Amino acid sequence: MQCHGHSRDRLYLQPPGYRKFDNPQDREDLARLWNIDVETIPTARGLAYPDIIEAAVAGKVKALWFIATNPVVSFPNYSVLEQALRNVDFLVVQDGFHPTPTSDFAHLVLPAAIWGEKEGTYTNSERRISKVNAFVTPPGEARPDFDIFLSIAEKLGVRDQLYPGWKTTLDAFQEWQRVSAGRMCDYSNFTWQQIEDQGGVQWGGEHLYADGIFPTADGKAILHSVPCLPFTEQPNEEYDFILNTGRTVEHWHTRTKTAKVEMLDAMVPNAWLEMNPLDAARLELRPHDRVNVVSRRSAVKNLELRITGIVAPGQVFMPFHFSETNSNLVTLGSFDPISREPNFKQCAVRIEKLPTTLH
Repeated sequence: MQCHGHSRDRLYLQPPGYRKFDNPQDREDLARLWNIDVETIPTARGLAYPDIIEAAVAGKVKALWFIATNPVVSFPNYSVLEQALRNVDFLVVQDGFHPTPTSDFAHLVLPAAIWGEKEGTYTNSERRISKVNAFVTPPGEARPDFDIFLSIAEKLGVRDQLYPGWKTTLDAFQEWQRVSAGRMCDYSNFTWQQIEDQGGVQWGGEHLYADGIFPTADGKAILHSVPCLPFTEQPNEEYDFILNTGRTVEHWHTRTKTAKVEMLDAMVPNAWLEMNPLDAARLELRPHDRVNVVSRRSAVKNLELRITGIVAPGQVFMPFHFSETNSNLVTLGSFDPISREPNFKQCAVRIEKLPTTLH
């Protein structure tokens, strides 16, 4: 289950097994599985991630709890996120790394164990379930997430209600087997030991829908014709480039891990900006010039310029991994209306050359 949002100032969980809160049958199934009154189950999903942040800015969400994520570097339109983090009454950051740009805002930091320091299963986007075993003891006060959740539930007096009889991660896995049984993501077919012995298994088999039957009322796929609309922030005379942000192979996400790997950090210690040769010639820019990237929201300052044909004319690119030159100072808070995925790749910017004395 994943913490997914808030409704009526309460946090709710996304129902397990691809169920939906607004489906009466799904609510009935969960009430039966958990032996609770169906009326206690919400009838609508809560807020998605960006909507939670906006609700925190508005004062409707009073507390936030981040687990194994670093949104100060990864969340778009940094200024809005900063408002949210400063506005809440209580901010908890639970992470295997500290300090991070996000934990610097925290009222409470919960040190968590990382991979290799805890036992459990992981499922990747290929639907492959893998088991990991602890082979070292978590350092200092760090504890597995599972133990942290049980301890907090104990402090709140709801451990028996939320986790009846749970003592190990196997208990959590068996509960997941129970609530996923018969659903598309059915884990009940695999034992704890089988996953380990086989080095991982896939729910749904090697290929989904190999029989041509889809989980719809008539078994047919539903295809939507979606118009290709112009993106929100078009370039103009003042902001004449489109900024694209992305990854570089040496670093992972917000560098909480890879910045501590000496070889990787030495290979790529800083962010940079890439520009097409035609645009560089027009602006009279040369390789290794220092530039600022400026949008309607803010600026990322003092980046090294790299000139390359990989980037199309009219576009510029910079990696997002670096908190010191945070690309999300300039990105816009635009989200897909259905998935609520952010648009990190289509904001309008201008490029300013720094005086040579700053080189």
